[in-house]
Amino acid sequence: MPGPSVNTQPDTPRFETHYAEAVFALRAALIEVYQSVGADSSSPREAARTLGIDKNLTWKLGRIINEPAIERVASSIPGASAVQLATDAFARAGVDPELVARVTEAFNEFDHMVEIHTGGREALDLLLDSMAFSGVDQLVKSRKLAFRGNSGIWGAQARLRLLTSFLAPNSENPDLLDYAQIGGYADLQRLRSDGVWPLFRFRYFNDDGSKFADPGVRSLTDDFDPSTPHLLNSFSSGLKPDIRCKVVNSGLLYELNGGPVGRTGNCSVFYAYGDSTPSLSRYRDEHNEVGEALCLINLPVELLLMDLVVHRDIAEQISPEVAIYGRASGELNEHEHRDRRFELPVSESLKSLGQHPMLAAPQVPRYMDLLSLAFDRYGYDPKDFVAWRLALPYPPLTSTVSIRFELPSK
Repeated sequence: MPGPSVNTQPDTPRFETHYAEAVFALRAALIEVYQSVGADSSSPREAARTLGIDKNLTWKLGRIINEPAIERVASSIPGASAVQLATDAFARAGVDPELVARVTEAFNEFDHMVEIHTGGREALDLLLDSMAFSGVDQLVKSRKLAFRGNSGIWGAQARLRLLTSFLAPNSENPDLLDYAQIGGYADLQRLRSDGVWPLFRFRYFNDDGSKFADPGVRSLTDDFDPSTPHLLNSFSSGLKPDIRCKVVNSGLLYELNGGPVGRTGNCSVFYAYGDSTPSLSRYRDEHNEVGEALCLINLPVELLLMDLVVHRDIAEQISPEVAIYGRASGELNEHEHRDRRFELPVSESLKSLGQHPMLAAPQVPRYMDLLSLAFDRYGYDPKDFVAWRLALPYPPLTSTVSIRFELPSK
């Protein structure tokens, strides 16, 4: 939570600059201390013997010195009592008093920086997690905290959200695309018995917001309930959930109704569909410049797995990328997702799985059988396909995750 306002001078550095300066000053002072007594900062056990302090403390000091990602250093800064133990040990080891004083001043300056910008270490952790220089770990800590909190607030959670999209040239008209999608949840649980939770929504749209000629969708299997025509009954597991399908603006919405909570109500549910009439253009036109597979995150999930599986003829023409858009201001129209102002700073990227990809995923039960539904229904040969994968821990709620690519010109 934000702390009370702190009066700062007009020339107070920006947080990113101030934090880096404080870390580098502390690092420089500790390096001189270690060098002056011949301590090895890469070996906490040896440094503990040289300095006469606990190895847990020398591990923290060594990490301040050696950690290349400066945003990770903050978690290793010891508290005031441990700093006093360290500086007392430096003095006993014969370190020059002026250098010991520099170390003490550097620790104090770090604490002063924290007080100015965040008011405390806990708020500092969240701020660092949100900063652009947080690298591959960016926002993971915050997203994990949010997953736990949102699970309690919304009363449901799932271990996995899956979305796999297939694209291939239509055999009769190669300017159009055959499109299929497989998705679902694994280990979905309610945390309270009442309520309604949105699961899946099927929609088509143009980039410019104009009306799209609905191609219709069909199930990829004959094993379905007419009231929920896209759900794969043979792939469901656990207690059969109460799921309803209804028509909403320009599409279909599947909702999960109330039921048993916790592990006794645990279930996995999957769906599959494809175009009944190919109408997606392979190339850009006056209404569309971008192709996208979108996954709406409407429930707290531990892991989002998205695969884009594309025929090699199309793969040669596209360069997919990931974008994640927040919907804090409310539900966005899909064509508004191109607005970069809504994009969230999440650093996970697509991983290329190459041609004839090994798509097996241990997180998804019977995944290869699920994929066979699309390959078999359209007569695809898996050897002719290229794939990309996104594995996103704790995707933010509420957001839209997009695998997007510029449509080629004809």
